[in-house]
Amino acid sequence: MATAKRQPSGQWKCRVYSHTSADGKKHYRAFTASSKAEAEQLAARFSGSSDRAARVDLTVAEAIEGYIRAKENVLSPSTIRGYRQMQKTKFQSIAGIRIRKLNSVIMQQFVSDLSKDMSPKSVHNAYGFVASVVALYLPDMKFKVKLPTKGKKRSYAATDAQIMTLYNSASDTLKKCIALAAFTSMRRGEICALKYKDIQGNVIHVGADMVHDSKGKWVYKPYPKTKESDRFVPVPKEVIELLGDGDPDEFIIDWCPDTVTKRFIDLRNELGLGDIRFHSLRSYYASIAASLIPQLYAESFGGWEHGSRVMAESYQKKIDPLEQMYADTMRQHFSGLLKNV
Repeated sequence: MATAKRQPSGQWKCRVYSHTSADGKKHYRAFTASSKAEAEQLAARFSGSSDRAARVDLTVAEAIEGYIRAKENVLSPSTIRGYRQMQKTKFQSIAGIRIRKLNSVIMQQFVSDLSKDMSPKSVHNAYGFVASVVALYLPDMKFKVKLPTKGKKRSYAATDAQIMTLYNSASDTLKKCIALAAFTSMRRGEICALKYKDIQGNVIHVGADMVHDSKGKWVYKPYPKTKESDRFVPVPKEVIELLGDGDPDEFIIDWCPDTVTKRFIDLRNELGLGDIRFHSLRSYYASIAASLIPQLYAESFGGWEHGSRVMAESYQKKIDPLEQMYADTMRQHFSGLLKNV
């Protein structure tokens, strides 16, 4: 038990350990009273307190740093990189506040301040992150906060004609990228991670990804974004022929994802199709699939997580002969577009 010491003022002060911050520095709490026994009693009450909030004395900045360090080895490098970016720019107004002293009023003001200069989506992301940080240390602490409403964006899938205009106007490498996104549902990271060994007849195995590491460098990751993303996609024979042959371990596309985006944007702007993003090609695939085949098979081919409805998850299963039939349907639709090119 800590012992109180008499101060020059005549008061008694008892110093007791509180916590160790993310940088390894130990922190203490001091309790002052008019008598030695009272000061030691206050310190003992703090040390034995079952109220975790009374013991956690980290600032928001310290808690964020500790949270990121704790998650570094279990989250993707790109996620950690996103956390680091938010850490630098989003939390200055509350960085010095002790997390045990946070409340709904402080958090509402924080959200309101962010909303002056940020989109609703960015505000939601920043608040969600700091709320997760607080929950790691103080799981019982809850806030009642009104977040800005996310505007409903009306979006439309690209048409067959727009897709084929892009495809026919692209360079050889970009044409492959467009085909893989629009006709096989692949994301740009999956496209750049694709190797010749992943082509199996008229099917592509999507089982890897190209992602940012913690320093922002693109690196090959031998597993996909999610468990649903590991999939086998039916591919039109025209796309298989377009991709060609090579060493099994050679990348088919010798670009990083950023290059794919830049080249696509340049072409899109040149053609006057300014509302189409590269990721819109994957949306195009999903829209075509929705009009041709049942959702269950579209989700399987596209690597989307199935809906959370009990009936769909627990009872609706794929039937192998039907999956082959629907795979052929997808191939035939895109082959129809490509056969006259």
